[in-house]
Amino acid sequence: MQDTSKKSPMELINEVPPIKVQGRFVACEGDSDPALGHPIEFICLDLAEPAVCKCCGLRFVQDHHHH
Repeated sequence: MQDTSKKSPMELINEVPPIKVQGRFVACEGDSDPALGHPIEFICLDLAEPAVCKCCGLRFVQDHHHH
């Protein structure tokens, strides 16, 4: 039987808030430790909704600073 009290990997990654970055593009490696990460995934942030890394599921949004 499967333990339903534990969260799935997708539930856990969805708990991580979108990461705010400056600029239109971000390079996701999954983790700062190369042994725990994935190949670099370049992600465009032109859309209004968060962009999702297709390797690890982290979400990114463009941080618009208003001066």
